[in-house]
Parts: sequence; structure tokens; C-alpha cells
Amino acid sequence: MDPLLQPIETYKLAIAFKAADIFLPPNKDWIFEMEKEVVSSVFIIEYQNLMMQLASEQYSRVLVVPANYLDAFPEDCHVVPTHGEAKDLIEMERIQRDLGF
Repeated sequence: MDPLLQPIETYKLAIAFKAADIFLPPNKDWIFEMEKEVVSSVFIIEYQNLMMQLASEQYSRVLVVPANYLDAFPEDCHVVPTHGEAKDLIEMERIQRDLGF
């Protein structure tokens, strides 16, 4: 299937999730959503661990969080306030990958 046409997967993260307990195929683009609108330092650390677990240059990972938490995440995390913006970001990255950027 054309990489630009593959479905974008969505996964809801519990506020107390553990990266080691989540088994997702690494060869897909993922949008992660929070079950509750509370971000703690433990959540951020576990999210970074999950990103290392799913590390891939070929696929995108975007987290949707409330706008007031955007600055709590490191710059290397793709974090946006809405699901629509997450889809737009992934589609833009897919186009860049297709063009070889």
C-alpha cells in the first residue's frame, strides 16, 4: 500500500501507563491521545520511553494534549493540542518522507 494512503493509527494512553506494558507495531504512524487531561512528570518520562521503544525514522508519533501542557514536553516530542493538528502533522511528514527530505 502507498505510504501516503496508509491509515493513521490512534491509541489512548492511560494517565498511569507504563511504556514497557504497551506493545504496538512500530511500522505505523501513531497518534497518541490521553485518557485524562492531566500531565505529570511520570507521564512525560513514560511517554519518552514509549517513543524510544517505537523509535523509527520512517514513521511519525504525535501526542495530543491540552494546550496548557504543550510546554511541559521536550522539544523532540511532537505534541499538539488537537487530533486534527496531529493528522495534519503526520500527513506533512509523510509527504516530506515521500519527497526524500
